[in-house]
This record gives sequence, structure tokens and C-alpha cells, in this order.
Amino acid sequence: MRWLRRFFSSGDPIVKLAAALSETEAQMSRGILEDNGIPAMVKNMNFLTVTHETGSFGNDYDLFVKQSDLERARELLSPAQEPEEQA
Repeated sequence: MRWLRRFFSSGDPIVKLAAALSETEAQMSRGILEDNGIPAMVKNMNFLTVTHETGSFGNDYDLFVKQSDLERARELLSPAQEPEEQA
């Protein structure tokens, strides 16, 4: 939990990188960022979301990073967010 304390206590503001993601999308994106050295936080923006074993319904999750990591985070996630070309 030290990383979380440092995440919030630094002078670097926390900004929203992505909004309205499914829980799976948000967690996968967070994993990609953290694998590349960028701390990230996922927050459920609707605490009334019903959850089951398979996850939650709806796209109620937002992804946050530090301001200084925003550009790099966008670059890392942009291939994952682009629609696939159909043949």
C-alpha cells in the first residue's frame, strides 16, 4: 500500500485517463500501464453497480494516472483502444 500513499501524496496531480470502461477493460489497461512502470488506479464510479462472479454490469469504471505519466499512458494504450480493421 506504500505505492498508493505515494500515488496520492505527491505534488503531481491525478488525472482521468479513460472513462466509462468495463471492469475488465479497466483492469487490463491498468495492468498494461503498471507493467510499463506507470502507476494507475481504477475506480468504480457507480457504487450501486451490481457485481457477480463474472464482474460488474455496465461501463462504470474510470482509469486514473499522474499528470506526468498521461502522455506515455495514452501512447501505451492507444493500440488497444483503436478499432480493429476489418478485411
